Amino acid sequence: MMKQLIVSLAVLVGLSVSGQALASKLADQSGNDEPVGMRSIMSPAKIDARTQPAAKVCLQGEECGSAAPVAAVAAADAKKTPKEMYNACAACHATGAAGAPKVGDAAAWAPRIAQGNDTLYSHAINGLNMMPPRGTCAACSDDDIKAIVDYMVDNSK
Repeated sequence: MMKQLIVSLAVLVGLSVSGQALASKLADQSGNDEPVGMRSIMSPAKIDARTQPAAKVCLQGEECGSAAPVAAVAAADAKKTPKEMYNACAACHATGAAGAPKVGDAAAWAPRIAQGNDTLYSHAINGLNMMPPRGTCAACSDDDIKAIVDYMVDNSK
């Protein structure tokens, strides 16, 4: 009976040691050096990495690293000519879509021009019939809209 107990104990110890050795061999076959507890997408490190700001505000006088040069930003904000701004209006005013008077069609523009610039400006800024307010240029200022109207009128007399 004692012999059986010693053998059972030896087998139990042997299994335990070999089980630990086997477990350590099989524990990480992924090749990932990251600790097992940190691999979850819900780990604090992974959450922090996913929730970093997309950009950093850089104030004048601070070191900004690779921030876009001011000249590049200024070029993007360069003022467009009335002709360039008109290109957004051309979808309707070059084709006559939705009853829009075509630029260059003196007969279509004559009664409109006769109403005066203030009326034309008001129609362009506030919308008229099928034309929405400001046409398709929500970012255009009143002065921009007036310049576009002047461009269309000058090219439609």
